[in-house]
Amino acid sequence: MLFMEIVEQPTTKTSHWPLPARGQRTVIPPSVLSSVRDHPLCSGCMPHGVGFYPQASGHRMERQRPADNLLIYCVSGAGELAYGGQSQPVEAGDLLLLPAGFSHRYHANPQQPWSIYWVHLGGHEVQRYFDEIAGQPDGGIRRVRVGVHSRLAEDFQALMAAATNAQPEHLVYAANLLRSLLAYASLMRRQHQVRHATLDVTRVNSYLQTAIDRRLSLDDLITATSDLSRYHFIREYKRQTGQTPMQAFQRIKVSHACYLLDISDDSVATIALQLGHDDPYYFSRLFKKMMGISPQKYRKERGKN
Repeated sequence: MLFMEIVEQPTTKTSHWPLPARGQRTVIPPSVLSSVRDHPLCSGCMPHGVGFYPQASGHRMERQRPADNLLIYCVSGAGELAYGGQSQPVEAGDLLLLPAGFSHRYHANPQQPWSIYWVHLGGHEVQRYFDEIAGQPDGGIRRVRVGVHSRLAEDFQALMAAATNAQPEHLVYAANLLRSLLAYASLMRRQHQVRHATLDVTRVNSYLQTAIDRRLSLDDLITATSDLSRYHFIREYKRQTGQTPMQAFQRIKVSHACYLLDISDDSVATIALQLGHDDPYYFSRLFKKMMGISPQKYRKERGKN
C-alpha cells in the first residue's frame, strides 16, 4: 500500500506514513517557532520538524512549491527522487537537499525500502549551508554523496531528542545542533570526494603486472582497481606517472618481452602469444616503437641468434 500526500500549505507538513515502533516524527508548532524566530541564535537556521523512518515500505511524498527546506539522509535501502522532469536513484549514504519553492517527489524502493532521517528547516542561512554541503552555489535540488556515518546518524538522533521539547531554550539548542549537523555533513562530503578522487597507482601497476599475458581493456582495468570515472582515472594516472594507463601497460609488456628474449630461445611469435598478442607483426611494431629496434635485432645484439 502506498501513502501519497501533496503539500502546498505554507506551514511544515510531513507525510502520513504510518510510524512503526522505531520510527519518529516531530513537527514543531508554528506558535512555538514564532517564540524564538527572532532569537539571534535561531533566526538563521531553525528546525521545523525532524524524524526517522526505518525501512519505510510504501513511503511516498510529493511537495508542490514547498514553503520550507528539507534535508533527507538515507542510511540504508534505496529510493528515488524526481524533479524537473528527471529522476535519480537514491541509495545509502546519499543526502537530498530540497530547497523551498522547488517542486519534487520521492519514494522508497518497493523491493529495498529506505531508512531515512529527515529535517524540515528554515532561515536565511539554510541555502548557504546547502551550497556548502553540495560544494557548489547551485541553489536547486541536489543529491550529494557523503557515505554512511554513525556520527551523522547520532547528530540526527540528538536533534530529534532536542526538538521534542517545546521550551525556547531547548529550541535554541536544537537550532545549533542543526548547524553542527549541517557543517559535519559538508565535511563528510569533502572527505568522501577526497577518498574517491585519489588513485592508488601502485595498485593499478600491480594489477597490470598480473595481466601481462592477456589483452586488457581500459574499462576492465578501471573496474578492477578504482571507483573513478574513465576521464578522472586517466587524468589522475597521467598526473602521477606522466603516461596513460595503457601506455604503461604496453611498457610493462615490452619490458617482459625483453626479459623473455634474454633468457629463452622462444620465437618472437611465441613470446608475443605469451603476452596476449595473436599478431606477432603488431607486437614487433609495438616493440620497435618502444625500444627503437625490432625484437629480432634486440636478441641478436644480446648474442641470441
